[in-house]
Amino acid sequence: MGNSIRFRLWLAATISILVALAIAGAGLRYLFELHVERRVVGELTVDLNELIGATTFASDGRLVVTPVLTDPRFANPLSGYYWQVEDIATGSFERSRSLWDAKLLLPARSASGGLRTVEEFTGPGGELSIAVERTIIDAGGHSFRAIVAEDHRTVELSVSEYVRDLAPALLMLAAVLMAAFFIQITIGLAPLETLRVAVRNVIAQRMARLDVVAPSEVQPLADEINRLLDAQEKALSRARSRATDLAHGLKTPLQVLSADIRALRKKGEADLADEIEKSAGAIRRHVERELARAPRARRLRQGILPCV
Repeated sequence: MGNSIRFRLWLAATISILVALAIAGAGLRYLFELHVERRVVGELTVDLNELIGATTFASDGRLVVTPVLTDPRFANPLSGYYWQVEDIATGSFERSRSLWDAKLLLPARSASGGLRTVEEFTGPGGELSIAVERTIIDAGGHSFRAIVAEDHRTVELSVSEYVRDLAPALLMLAAVLMAAFFIQITIGLAPLETLRVAVRNVIAQRMARLDVVAPSEVQPLADEINRLLDAQEKALSRARSRATDLAHGLKTPLQVLSADIRALRKKGEADLADEIEKSAGAIRRHVERELARAPRARRLRQGILPCV
């Protein structure tokens, strides 16, 4: 399995898919968190504008906030939803019931005026919170700072639910992509299987050369194998020619040897003649076998005889 090209390609594709989807999942989570935070900031900004519209100063200069934020979460102690209005001149402030006896302490700002979003600060219960604030100067010259804040856990809860819904979809996508890559690899390696079958046919002598049409990446390999087969055939042909020449060259000496055997028999040296005739017979059988194999080999190369 470890030496399989198919397995190696599929393993590399699987690792690449998992890494890519993990990065994509992290990126989607981050983008969704930004989206939720922007939505929260938008909702807080609406509440902040309502709070500013409900804030006035009495004739004695006292800060007065008319309750307008009807969301019941602003009335529940430490609910995670808070508002606060602070008189900048005197330091007195009004706050939502949800703050109980705490106070929102936002980081100092470098300049007054305008809307500011504080994405992360410590809330009254020590929790991470997100807030929007604005400093206002009314027509009478009084200035105050209005703050509306929300526990950041609402953002984290939305993101957690999103991730729980996203994870199965990513896992399913990973499975589909891995299956698609496996099919793609199988189709891509199919020419190698065709080449393997052609080589097996050459080994079984059903074909003399690789008669395959392969893709441009595999065709050079098939051409090199064909050149190797041609070179091997030429070497075998030369060897057979030399064997045939040798066999033809031995026919005349064997004929002379046969005459010598007959002469020895006439002289009464039958034992010596039998020994020589036995050796000459073995040589003659080898010669006749080589002479018979040469035309048969040629007919095999030409496809005249069936292979066994």
